[in-house]
Amino acid sequence: MNSFFAVIAQGDKYLQSWPKQNVLNCLFADSKVAFYTRLSIKTTPAFIMLIIALNIALPALFNWPVTATFILFLLGLPVQGLYWLGKRSQKLLPNQLLPWYTAIHKKLSGNNGKQAVILQRPSYLDLALLLTHAFKLGGDQFLQQHELI
Repeated sequence: MNSFFAVIAQGDKYLQSWPKQNVLNCLFADSKVAFYTRLSIKTTPAFIMLIIALNIALPALFNWPVTATFILFLLGLPVQGLYWLGKRSQKLLPNQLLPWYTAIHKKLSGNNGKQAVILQRPSYLDLALLLTHAFKLGGDQFLQQHELI
């Protein structure tokens, strides 16, 4: 069993490797979770500073227990997204996605002229790395050009 911090680190790796393509938004929940996790990582410090400023400006309304509760809540949002992504990255692809993964892998290996070994049961992290590589080689319209969606 993985520790909490190992899952968070795996989620960060998955977040960095998941492609930022709009065409994937309707296909995978991972795209939306990755987008909102990136957004929360960027905006959380600003909201924490705002809450601290409100604590200083209005100490009667925002005392320290309320401020600490808000800060802990805000810190939990990106952590929750990273944890979900970490757990998702370790899951094996369902049987419905295996032919799609194989088709993309064959298109990419056909372009390179070499046949790489496909994993028996790839995980979502393997899919993210494959899609990132596919969009890097084939451009933004890779899936549509090769009629894979």
